[in-house]
Amino acid sequence: MEFLPRIGIEAVLCNTSDHEEIEREVAKGCRVLYLETPTNPTLKVLDIARLAEAGHRVGAVVVVDNTFATPINQNPLALGADLVVHSATKFLGGHADALGGVVCGRADLVKGIYHYREINGAALEAMSAYLLLRGMKTLALRIQRQNENAFRIARFLQDHPLVEVVYYPGLETHEQYAVARRQMRGFGGVLSFALKGGFEAARALLPQLRRAHRAANLGAVETTVGVPRTTSHVESTAEERRAMGIPEGLVRYSVGIEDVDDLIADLEQALVKVQQSVG
Repeated sequence: MEFLPRIGIEAVLCNTSDHEEIEREVAKGCRVLYLETPTNPTLKVLDIARLAEAGHRVGAVVVVDNTFATPINQNPLALGADLVVHSATKFLGGHADALGGVVCGRADLVKGIYHYREINGAALEAMSAYLLLRGMKTLALRIQRQNENAFRIARFLQDHPLVEVVYYPGLETHEQYAVARRQMRGFGGVLSFALKGGFEAARALLPQLRRAHRAANLGAVETTVGVPRTTSHVESTAEERRAMGIPEGLVRYSVGIEDVDDLIADLEQALVKVQQSVG
């Protein structure tokens, strides 16, 4: 919405909780349908097969950002997507030590992207490429552990009296749980939760956590935590965040491969201190 219109490309944002709205907009005609599932930071899940079919009816290229799910948990190409993109900086690399991206999919489309990159630059430097390839050797092992840890933590938070809502597609209470069960093998290592007490409660929580690193990054072997209001969505206004369904007190928690009992105990002691400080 900020950059594409400057080069003559019209961009339309849709409510990702409303598949019918997306389909109506797509039916008007589009060249690219760009999806992210699960979404950042509220973990909404889009029905890839349904929306890919809608996109193809009007001749659109369907692109899916699969960063949160990873290829271990979800394969958009098998569900009808034409291209899949990843921030390889996150789970693919897994060690928070390299920046990079990945695109894969239809050979003719990838060839065009490769040629564009040849002419315009954006070549990945050798050390980052090495680190990302190294990290991907343990991807399946890491994701299995992060799936298990995140599910346990989501269950714990769901029952905590200070937690207003937990966003994690593996919970039966998740709005798109049925879609997630159908198209995902695992539910990922990222969850988010909103605290009663809003932003002040979230701000009080973070310094009390001993096992989670405060950072804007996610997907590493170390657990990281942050508030979208001051990290991923800091450039959005309060009204824009509200329109996207992002509470001001939302906490995004990217689970690492540490012992899950240690992580739960850490959250428990931190939440006790928040209760004492904010009532």
